[in-house]
Amino acid sequence: MKFKLLLLFLFAASINNLSAQDARAILDKASDAYNKAGGVTANFTFDTKDAKASATYSYDGKAYMKGNKFKIEIPDGITWFDGKTQWVYVKDTEEVNISNPSGDELQGISPSALFNIYKTGFNLVYKGEKKANAKSVLEVEMTPTKKGSDVTKIIVQIDKATSIFSKITIIDKSGMQNILSIKNYQTGVNLADTMFSFDKKDYPRAEIVDLR
Repeated sequence: MKFKLLLLFLFAASINNLSAQDARAILDKASDAYNKAGGVTANFTFDTKDAKASATYSYDGKAYMKGNKFKIEIPDGITWFDGKTQWVYVKDTEEVNISNPSGDELQGISPSALFNIYKTGFNLVYKGEKKANAKSVLEVEMTPTKKGSDVTKIIVQIDKATSIFSKITIIDKSGMQNILSIKNYQTGVNLADTMFSFDKKDYPRAEIVDLR
């Protein structure tokens, strides 16, 4: 009986290890595809679902990305990041906040950081192939290795045909879900480096708040 239990344990352990290897291989391929894509543009929808309030907040946006540089346009404002400095323009107040964000701060806003977040601090499990919007996607579940993390789970879906990240769901300890759905993803776009920094000439009335 003990021998059978040992065999079952070893079998389960080997399956979990294989699942983790598959998950990392899938994410590595998707991350590599982004890193080799050159300039990238993408439309996206961002949904926040509050389980306690049964409410959903949603908005659409557009992202321009090249390596670790990005420009993100949403209804309330625009964010630029040139690899070192970040500018956040708030449309209602016409205010621009300038900062040099840390690595941890960038994980919440940088597409490059988000696409590579799985590399440290997470247990990975491959959840299988699924259908989403008539496409086949590969789903990976990530759970933090650090206890007490604000994030309890991240679920990533990757387009099987293109290895492009198509949906990322982040669930926090309160049950709140932040869902990023990526669409109209274009690679090899010619994006000038000047696109990723704020130009005062384009916003002459903006008030500059330098937080560096």
